[in-house]
Amino acid sequence: METGAHETLVREPQKPKMTSRLKDYDREMATQVLKPARIRNGIARRFGLTEKETPTLRQMQWFVSSYSKTNLHRNGYHDEILRQIEQLMYCPSVLDTKPFLFGWKRDAHGRPDVGNGSEENPFLVGLTTKRLLLNAARDPDSFVFHMDATFKLNQVGYPVIVCGISDKCGSFHLVAFFITSQRLEDIYVTVLTELRRILLQCRVGVIW
Repeated sequence: METGAHETLVREPQKPKMTSRLKDYDREMATQVLKPARIRNGIARRFGLTEKETPTLRQMQWFVSSYSKTNLHRNGYHDEILRQIEQLMYCPSVLDTKPFLFGWKRDAHGRPDVGNGSEENPFLVGLTTKRLLLNAARDPDSFVFHMDATFKLNQVGYPVIVCGISDKCGSFHLVAFFITSQRLEDIYVTVLTELRRILLQCRVGVIW
């Protein structure tokens, strides 16, 4: 009869592998800001995987977090940022001196689509007040419009596009700011389009 401790070598169950097609699906869903648990359920349905074949929730959380931070420039505060943007969005009843945000559309889920900072989907948000917009309420022949970028107004180093006018006396009057992640021609076109849109929404008496 043998006595003492006995040890048996047993292999730990292997975790399901994240195949290339699963990673492609994860990236697509992460771009739509879906939660890891929901992406995991979607993978099981999409590819007909059993519970054992489906990557664990921990695997999903790690992959989505890593991909979002590296490629989508997201961090744990992304959802909070979107909530703040919604709280500060323009509405007709906003006070003349209260800042509000504008310049984005909504995605298929109804959330603000401000971009994610990537080259394919740049971040862009406008900031102004009704009082500042009134600086543009004058004869277009009486001022010069300015649109310049600076890099010293936020912690992440994103360009801030400053929009304003100078009158015949040479005085500068601020109209709006735009925070963006890229300085591209398309961005400047969008800035002008969104600025004109908000001027019309606020019924400022000038059309450029």
